[in-house]
Amino acid sequence: MTSELSVSTAKAPFDRIDADVILLSSDNVEFWVFKVILSLSSPVFESMFWANGSKTSRSDTSAPTFKVPESSTTIETLLRFIYPTTTYLTLQSYDDAKPFLEAIAKYKVTDIVLERAKHMVSTKHMEKHFMSIYALSCRYRWKDLALAAARESLRLDILHDAVPYVQEMEEITAASYHRLLLYHRACGTAARDADSNQEWFPPPYLRYSSSCNKCNYDSGRAGIDKYRTACKAMLLRRPSPSTILDAKIPDEVATTWFEKAANPCKHRPQYFQEFRSAYAAEVERVISKVELEFP
Repeated sequence: MTSELSVSTAKAPFDRIDADVILLSSDNVEFWVFKVILSLSSPVFESMFWANGSKTSRSDTSAPTFKVPESSTTIETLLRFIYPTTTYLTLQSYDDAKPFLEAIAKYKVTDIVLERAKHMVSTKHMEKHFMSIYALSCRYRWKDLALAAARESLRLDILHDAVPYVQEMEEITAASYHRLLLYHRACGTAARDADSNQEWFPPPYLRYSSSCNKCNYDSGRAGIDKYRTACKAMLLRRPSPSTILDAKIPDEVATTWFEKAANPCKHRPQYFQEFRSAYAAEVERVISKVELEFP
């Protein structure tokens, strides 16, 4: 049995003595809350409160206490998303974000709360934990978050290189992982062929100086064509705008065109940067049209 002396009370606003229910976390922190607020945001809380299950009583308060298996960090974060006029916490560690997402799913919170929670986790943790988030999204059938995680995977060559192991991969089905690979491959094909429609190409760089002999001499954009050829192979493996915008890759490809060439034209670097930005935008456009198969 839990000793009364080991129980602490949460910080405001979850310490009001006029609260009508108490949530006791797994690490013995009491949250003094109001039934109506939680019930309106979660049918699970509503059933818990009105079914009179898992509650205990204390002699010093008339408010019933409900023990929950989540930690105080998870419960506080959940309550801050639910409660009006409170600032929600940004969980700095994914070890805290994962159980928070699981609690969001368990308590079946309203769509507004769910979207805010997914946005917070996505913004803070997607880059480093896309595979974990993808697996959780498949489990809870969150297609939008699964797509965001799949989009993040495009930065890596997951078709040829081993994806770093994460514990959540034990919970994902082979079909869900297969759909991720199919999405990656489809985006690779779309990104590789992004330059087949040249309507997005910036106008020829000779416009920078009509009197520049070097601009007129290379009006065929031979250097740009070589750059496009190199990018196609990279985009097939890593079909992301970041592949284009990565400073090292494009600059290394282009050096033979304008930096090391004899008497290089001063307009070429300017045009190249303009072309690279337009190329990345076109890659973004074409991969945004690729659908992630989701059951």
